[in-house]
Amino acid sequence: MFAFTILTLPFLVLPLWYLISLFSNYRLARTSKLPILISPVNPFNPFWILLRPYTNPVLSYLPFGLGRSTDYNYLGFAWKDKNRLHKRYGGAYIIVTPGQNQLIVGDATACNDIFKNHRIWPKNDAFNVPLNTFGPNVGTSEGDAWQRQRKITAVAFNERNNSLVWQEAVKQSRQMLATWVLKPESVGVTTTMDDFFLFALHVLTGAGFGRSYDYDSPLKKPDPGHSMSYREALRGVLGNIFITYAIAKAGSLSFLLPASGKRVQRAIAEFKLYMRELVDQERASYSQGKGTNAANLMSTLVRASESEARIANEKLRNSLTDEEFVGNLYIFNLAGHDTTAGTLTYAIGLLACFPEWQDWIKEELREVFGDGDVQENEYEAAFPRLRRCMAIMYETLRLYAPLNGVPRCTGTEPKNLKLGSETYTIPKDTLVFVNNAAVQCDQQHWGDDSLLWRPGRWLKQDAEDKAAEVPVQPKENVYIPWISGPRVCPGKKFSQVEHTAAIACLFHKHRVAPVLEAGESVLQARMRLLCALQDSDMALAMRMNHPERLTLRWGKDV
Repeated sequence: MFAFTILTLPFLVLPLWYLISLFSNYRLARTSKLPILISPVNPFNPFWILLRPYTNPVLSYLPFGLGRSTDYNYLGFAWKDKNRLHKRYGGAYIIVTPGQNQLIVGDATACNDIFKNHRIWPKNDAFNVPLNTFGPNVGTSEGDAWQRQRKITAVAFNERNNSLVWQEAVKQSRQMLATWVLKPESVGVTTTMDDFFLFALHVLTGAGFGRSYDYDSPLKKPDPGHSMSYREALRGVLGNIFITYAIAKAGSLSFLLPASGKRVQRAIAEFKLYMRELVDQERASYSQGKGTNAANLMSTLVRASESEARIANEKLRNSLTDEEFVGNLYIFNLAGHDTTAGTLTYAIGLLACFPEWQDWIKEELREVFGDGDVQENEYEAAFPRLRRCMAIMYETLRLYAPLNGVPRCTGTEPKNLKLGSETYTIPKDTLVFVNNAAVQCDQQHWGDDSLLWRPGRWLKQDAEDKAAEVPVQPKENVYIPWISGPRVCPGKKFSQVEHTAAIACLFHKHRVAPVLEAGESVLQARMRLLCALQDSDMALAMRMNHPERLTLRWGKDV
């Protein structure tokens, strides 16, 4: 009997603890006077993340309105919801959970205030932990540490580096396209997302670290003293941020890891070693007055850090530490890998669904490049003229942003949130999510066709030259894929150049269309692709659940 009691005690205590926590958090949320939604589960509970696909259909039958919680009890719900909940509950609402309460903000002005006042609304430490796997970085630091790192890292993203990004992206796009056009039309390309992961990886190795690879090149032999090539190590640590973090912290339990886990563990060690070797080499060159003058991110970052230290003569305080070097180089790669691959995958899929926009960008590409090749043109001359290609990226990011729900928190003190003419006090220890997915499809800002993918909305006729087009600049607070305010993404221009170069190369002389299945019309095929694109969820970034269903055929313009 005693043993039975001991065994059943957790099953009695756990639900009770959940109910007490839920009620306590509900009482706390009521003090804000904001609308309240209740979720009987914590969306960030690892077990719930695994079980949700199987249990949510059951939870949808819960009484007292709790069944509706299946609309918002998971990570990334904002992308599927768009701004429906905000239409019902207003510019902000609180989701009460057994874990922490979540403030969801979809009012454009309030979102902008949160980004601009980053000291008042800091990043959440719990979300930063996996991002600090290799060391502190500009993406996770706060206060003086952030200012110091921001000053140094901002120098790395410059026009010389953008030119290198252009060259690498053009090279990778041409070589990738060459493999696509060889696919039989009846089968087509089913690996678009995976191919763009490799594309993004190679742009990062070239423009980030000065190591250029051919798109379809085999793995090179490891450098002396290494058991993995640099590319293999980088690919290993970028595969899954949470797995990388867990394995990095495995410590004495690492012997329990399966073979795949041990391979990631080896990639982690190799990546750190490569980073330290590259940094040490660049430092040595700089100290001897032999700066390489290379344009890649790593070289520029080292020179900027050493220069800052020399000017201040206070090396430890003003330059980057060894750990910060590795941490920042990792975060640069992480931020530019999944996001680039995902955005380009969505853009190509949407262009296949809506071929009229292929014709639209081809008009621009003919004007800029004529019958020549894209690789014959320099970044400085070509990129500023590719406004329609840039519009493809802008519109794709508006509706398919890599991150949906930018995390912040109130910290240890209550914070005031202004919505219109009202001010609300948000309790301490509240998670805050800036709902960019809602803001970027709000009909109030984007019109009645806000849910329609229409790249043309980003250009308008020049008032003076009717034959020319000029970019449309949305208000700062209604378009925030790179965030806004002081903590705007430092790699914003890097990503724009990379994406634009890829679109220009792929569509200058080629076009894409869906592969037709048996008995299927062209319109039905396009709708099938659109459904495959819509079937997406948040991982590290937004991605398709079944990318293999994006079946595409590439061919030359007739």
